[in-house]
Amino acid sequence: HKFSCNQGKDDCSGGIGTLVYLSHLKFKEPLHIYDDTSVPFSGKVFIEETAYPGAEGCMISNVKVCLLQERNNGGVLKMNETLVCGETGPDGTYSLPVVIGSRVDYVDLTYHGHEFIPSPESTFESGMVIEEGYYGDNDFVDVEKARVIVEIVGGLCDKRLGRSTVHMKIVGCDWNKVTKPQLVDLETFTQSGPRQIYNSVPAHLLDIQVREIRDRDNGNIEHISNFFQGTQPIVRTIDLRDTNAADVAIEKAAESENPTNTSKGITEEEELKGDTRNSLETTKKDEEEGMELVRFQYDGKLMLEFETTGDELACTSYSLQDEYEGADSLHVLPYMTGFRITIKPKYEIIAGEVYCDIVDDNLKLRVINQVGIDDNEGFDEFLAEMRKQNEAQVEILEKCRDGCVYDIAHDYVNGTKLGANVMDFFAAGRPNIAAPYVKYMDFSIEGRTASATHKAAFVITGYFSKGPGNSFALPTHKPIMVLRDPPGGLSYATYENVKTTIELEMSSTSTTLHHHF
Repeated sequence: HKFSCNQGKDDCSGGIGTLVYLSHLKFKEPLHIYDDTSVPFSGKVFIEETAYPGAEGCMISNVKVCLLQERNNGGVLKMNETLVCGETGPDGTYSLPVVIGSRVDYVDLTYHGHEFIPSPESTFESGMVIEEGYYGDNDFVDVEKARVIVEIVGGLCDKRLGRSTVHMKIVGCDWNKVTKPQLVDLETFTQSGPRQIYNSVPAHLLDIQVREIRDRDNGNIEHISNFFQGTQPIVRTIDLRDTNAADVAIEKAAESENPTNTSKGITEEEELKGDTRNSLETTKKDEEEGMELVRFQYDGKLMLEFETTGDELACTSYSLQDEYEGADSLHVLPYMTGFRITIKPKYEIIAGEVYCDIVDDNLKLRVINQVGIDDNEGFDEFLAEMRKQNEAQVEILEKCRDGCVYDIAHDYVNGTKLGANVMDFFAAGRPNIAAPYVKYMDFSIEGRTASATHKAAFVITGYFSKGPGNSFALPTHKPIMVLRDPPGGLSYATYENVKTTIELEMSSTSTTLHHHF
C-alpha cells in the first residue's frame, strides 16, 4: 500500500517515513497517516438506443464523471463528498483512481444537463466499498431526448412538396450511417407535411437529410429528390445538446409569470402579466426557430411573367424564335401612348402544380427599354421638338434606355406576404420602319440566389413622319403630258400655267402560311 502523512501532502510509505516534532509537556498529539492506495474505477458512457454492429452505442467524450461518497454530519444531515473526478476520452471511456477503503455511493455524470442511468450490463451498485480488485464495466447511458422540427418546403411560400423520407444520424458515430452499398437497414421517418415535430430524438449533434420525395401516386419526384440527394447530398447539422436546458428555463419563467405582492393597480398588473406572457411566447418561438429547427428548401426554377396594358395583339400565327430574335412575348401598342408593365417573378417547383410567388429580398430586376426611342433618322430632332412641348413626356420615352434597377415588391393579404411584382409606366415612341418592325424591352433578375430573363417584343403602330423636304420619283413608263410640234418649219408650241391631276393607286398582296406541330 501507499501511505501519506502531513495531511496527505507527504509520501511516508516504506522506508521513507515521516518526522514528528514533540514539545515538552504536550500529550496525546495526534498523528494522521492515510492509506493512499488506489485502484482504477472505470467504465464507458454512450447514448441510449444507438447500438450498431461492433458497438453498444455511440460513445460520448468530455463527460465529467465524479465519484461521490455520502457522509453523515452529526448523524442527521447527509452530505456528499467528492472522492475523485475525471472526463471521458474520445472513445467514451473513463478511468478514475479510487483510494482503497472508500465507499462509492453515487456516480455523478455532467454533460449539458443530461440525465444518465446505469446501462443494463453495468456492474455499478450504490454503496460499493473499494477494496483490492477489478472495478470496471461501470457503464452509463445518456437517456436525454430532445425535440427537433424539420421543415421540407417549396420556396419561401412553404409549399408542400410531397411525402418525404427523413434520415437522422449522430455526428461522428456509425449508428444509422449511410453507406454505398447500404449494408445495414436505415432507420428513417416518413413526413407527409411541410413541417413536422420529432419529440424523442437523441439530444446530441445530429446530421439530418432528406432521402427522397414521393408524390400522391407514390412516384419518386426525381428533380426534387436529386436536388436533396445529388452527387453531394444536402446534410443539415443541428446541435440539440442544450435545447432541453432552454426548455427548463422557459418553464421556470412561465411558472413565475404571475407577479405577486406588487404595488400596481389591477389594470397595470394585468398588463404586466400580458407582457410577460408575450415575451415568453416570443422566447419559445425564437428557441424553436433558432435551436430546434432544420429547414430544407427547394426553390425550383425562377420564371418571369410579363403583362402590359393597351396590348392590341390579335393574331396568334407568329414565331417568336424565327421572326423576333427569340423574344419571349409579342405585343402591339399604338404610337405615342402610355402603358403600364407588370413583371411577376415566381418559382416553378413542380410544373403545372406547385408555384411560389415570394422571392428573396436580395433579388433585383434590371430593365432595358428601347420602346420609347429608335435609331431612325430624325429621332434627335423629333425628341428636341417634343422637349419644347412637354419635358415629362420625353422623360417617359427615355426611361430606362440605359437600364434601370428595381426593388421587387410583395403584396400583403391579412399580414401574409405573397405576389412578388414590379410595376411601372412607360410610353411607346415612333414605329420602327426596319424589319422586323419591333422594339424590345429586356428584363433580367439580378441576385446571389437566382437568375431569370424575359425579352418582350413590341410592334408600334401608327404614322411615321419623314419630315419636310422629302420627295419621291413618279413612274417613268407613262408620260404625264405629250407636247407635239405643229407642221411647218417656223411653227412652235408653248404651254404655261399647266395644272396636272395625278391619280395614284397602290395595292399589295401578302400571303402567309404557317404550320405548327
